[in-house]
Amino acid sequence: MKPRTISPILSARVLKIAAFALLGGTCCIPAAYAEPLQAVAPAEAGPVTGVVVDSEGEPLIGATVLVKGSSTGAATDIEGRFTVKAAPGQELQISYVGYQTLTIKVQAGKANLGNLVLAADSQVLNDVVVIGYGTQKKGDVTSAVASVKAEDFTVGAIGDAAELVKGKVAGLTIAKGSGDPNAESTIRLRGVISLMGSSSPLVLIDGVEGNLGTVAPENIASIDVLKDASAAAIYGTRGANGVILITTKAGTRESSATVSYSGYGSWATLAKKHKFMTADQIRQGLTNYSDRGYDTDWLDAITRTAFTHNHDVQISGGSKSTTYSGNFSYKKAEGVILTTFNEEMKMNFDVSQWFFNDMIKLHLGLLKAYHKDNGLDAGSEIYRQAIMRNPTEPIYDADGLPYENFGITYYYNPVGLIQERDGDGKSEWSRMTGDITVEPIKGWQTKVLLSTNRSNYHSADFKSSNYQSHRLDGKAGDAGHSYGYTKTDLLEVTSNYRTTLADKHRLDVLVGYSWQKNMNEGFSAWNADFNNDTFKWNNIGIGQELKNGKASMGSYKNDNKLIGFFGRISYGFDNRYNILVSIRREGSSKFGANHKWGSFPSVSAGWNIMNEEFWGKLPVAEWWNMFKLRAGYGVTGVIPGDSYQSLTRYLFGKYENGSGMYFYNNGKWIQGMQIASNPNPDLKWETSGELNVGLDWEMFNGRFGGSFDFYNKETRDMLWQYDVPVPPNRYPWTLANVGKMRNWGVELMLKAIPVTTKDFEWNTTLTLSHNSNKLISLSNDLYETANEHETAYLGEPISQASHRMEVGKAVDRYFGIKSVGVSDNGLWLVENPTTGEVAELTDAMLPDPDWKQDLGNSLPKLYLGWGNTFHYKQFDLSMQFTGQFGFKILNEARAYYENNSVNYNRLQSVLDAPYGGENTLAGNQKQTFVSYYLENGDFLKLTNLTLGYNVPFKSNKWIEGLRIYFSAENLFTITGYKGLDPELQNADAGSSGIEWRDNYPTTRSFTVGLQATF
Repeated sequence: MKPRTISPILSARVLKIAAFALLGGTCCIPAAYAEPLQAVAPAEAGPVTGVVVDSEGEPLIGATVLVKGSSTGAATDIEGRFTVKAAPGQELQISYVGYQTLTIKVQAGKANLGNLVLAADSQVLNDVVVIGYGTQKKGDVTSAVASVKAEDFTVGAIGDAAELVKGKVAGLTIAKGSGDPNAESTIRLRGVISLMGSSSPLVLIDGVEGNLGTVAPENIASIDVLKDASAAAIYGTRGANGVILITTKAGTRESSATVSYSGYGSWATLAKKHKFMTADQIRQGLTNYSDRGYDTDWLDAITRTAFTHNHDVQISGGSKSTTYSGNFSYKKAEGVILTTFNEEMKMNFDVSQWFFNDMIKLHLGLLKAYHKDNGLDAGSEIYRQAIMRNPTEPIYDADGLPYENFGITYYYNPVGLIQERDGDGKSEWSRMTGDITVEPIKGWQTKVLLSTNRSNYHSADFKSSNYQSHRLDGKAGDAGHSYGYTKTDLLEVTSNYRTTLADKHRLDVLVGYSWQKNMNEGFSAWNADFNNDTFKWNNIGIGQELKNGKASMGSYKNDNKLIGFFGRISYGFDNRYNILVSIRREGSSKFGANHKWGSFPSVSAGWNIMNEEFWGKLPVAEWWNMFKLRAGYGVTGVIPGDSYQSLTRYLFGKYENGSGMYFYNNGKWIQGMQIASNPNPDLKWETSGELNVGLDWEMFNGRFGGSFDFYNKETRDMLWQYDVPVPPNRYPWTLANVGKMRNWGVELMLKAIPVTTKDFEWNTTLTLSHNSNKLISLSNDLYETANEHETAYLGEPISQASHRMEVGKAVDRYFGIKSVGVSDNGLWLVENPTTGEVAELTDAMLPDPDWKQDLGNSLPKLYLGWGNTFHYKQFDLSMQFTGQFGFKILNEARAYYENNSVNYNRLQSVLDAPYGGENTLAGNQKQTFVSYYLENGDFLKLTNLTLGYNVPFKSNKWIEGLRIYFSAENLFTITGYKGLDPELQNADAGSSGIEWRDNYPTTRSFTVGLQATF
């Protein structure tokens, strides 16, 4: 910040020195004597001097002066002066926080450049933010919108687009919770708004619907998040969970061709392992296993150090009338569990052509991607068997086959599950986009966009004749093959008029039409008992089960349409007052005949207080640069996933559980038919109305700033399945719009540049968010259901619910039996919630609701993201922390394996007396869910650490820049949680907070990469 006189008592020079010290300068060392960065200067280089000032002639202290294309540089002193070595023809780049960068060429014979004026940078307000169907200057935005540019993305072994911005957007929760190389991040914005609909935001790539993995992370230029309903209402039924707008990189006009390459290699291992009984402990009789004489590390037998390599090439450029860009990426990622992998190729090509003095713009885009994996469920099958298996058993028997012990139920050799099974999953998707924009008069653009997205997936699976199940049933293998195809066609027409009147009135009017059709179809076949293992799934018809009538096949097809008319008006006056009004009228074929159409309005307003005349007279105006108040209200909708739910649907030939449905008639077996749903012509949208109030501010010319938002969101007409009498209904449940739920919360983002000097700069950003949830109602006069519903059942042999959804409470509540100790008999001591008395747990208590009580929340009350970036000369270091606080985790692995009745391996912690007492669990205490297995889930994790180095080059025509870096992901976690990872996927709110015992374990990875621009 430049110094200004704020008191007649203090001299200007004292203020300048104080400001210089405040901004991290070295006020006692004039810049003329500061040591330049080490670099090889041209032989003819000599000292060049100058003074850097602002538009009012005030010197700027600590401004950075760099010789472009080298590392030679200096910082201005307290008088704004600098001296730097440079040669005639070289360019100096002069930058200062809060001001526009100035580039000036050194001329022969002119060593003193005199006063160099930096213009104030209004970039804070002029930054372009992507919104629905267009862009806005940040200063004109009236809604809760967050924008992250490519230079602020997380770097490393990035799996999908969400990981680029993890922890960087307040209110946006991103978690993977799995080490599976094919897993996609789970994203949630501002809580849970639906019980049966999706809770994931809409993802648009260059305006067309996609997902987090549609394009390569390296090809993304920015990610903008529309957080509140006033911003997302323009997308109607798809915007209730927020909207994520991904903009890919594109060429620029009148620019030379640029080629860039980025690549990395990454090594991953299991981040943490459960501590199960060792072979020696088995021999000590600490489990029910018998000693088989071996010492096998089963987890080690099925895992590896996984290697990933990724390569991306980008080319872009343009002429006066043409721009182009192309991107190709290839990734091969191994999973830590053997045979699991993810192989992908993605190609994106984009070209734009302007005609007739820029009156017409034609744009064509093509996206093509290929994906391959092995299609295996490594978590619930291979990993589960590895952790619970007897470590004294061998991997192979005397015949060289995987050793099996069929005397124990649900007990299989995990190495055999890998070796005697093969899978193949392939998918391809193509997206073709074409649009033409006509601008007959300046500011009025009409655009017609056509897009088609085609994707298909082939999945094949084969189990050999030596697979564990076939060694029992004697069948010579089985194979299955399935195919799915999806097509989405989109037509959008928009007309947008922008103008500014009398330099004070900004007007932006948009109208549009959208038509989208989705079609899905697929086929599957299964057969078994082949005469050899050679063909696998490639000759599926030769299996004997087809002849025996026990093979299966099936197919499906469905489609739906979505049509919308929308409009928006944005008005701004004198860069002080802004208002935005929008509405979307949308119809969907998924709903009942009486309610196929819905309306989704929004209104928001913003006040740039710092542009008021009175603000300039306030003392804070000297250092408080931007202060904006905004408020908005909007209505969005939630659309169900399945088509035809408003109609009577039938099942032919099979029951809902998939078993065959036949009846015997006149000596023949005839396929039966069953009603699968009741009709409901009143089936309609779930609607979500949201109020948002926010503040944005920046101080000290961008050195400190932030935003704060409060929101209150209420979902009405929420879908739920209701019990209905049969007759008069023909099906026992009806899907209807009845429920109501509320979410409210706060979000805070703080950003600062605490230190900046000639050689060093520290940037930090902190995000905090809190969400509260309440289920208001589930019944009305027509449809009624219980106010409490148990959810999230643990698997057998526990077979108990761990959560209860109850009207008047949040949807993430644990509900079960509260344990307080262990009796002398080795049984759980549990608390009676009514009397407070303590008793031994009995089987009769397990289903009895009178013995159950609320046990806490499973979703965090506070989410944190904290990013820090340090720049020192050519080095940069970034650290991204994430944290979650105020919640409990159900450690399902402990509930199953921290028990002395289990017939499988046990966790070593079963030897510890619960609650610090003297008694351990007895062998007759069955596996069950009690509060002892709920743990404090608070954690702070170093999600990503990256150290980079920008290699300095002399100016040349071959290479523009080269950066090498080292990155570590999931480096450490500070937590008291005993499980593998407290950061959970929580994809389903009804079962949130559970770390499932079968989950593919998370990994820790280390990456080395480089980025080069030519």
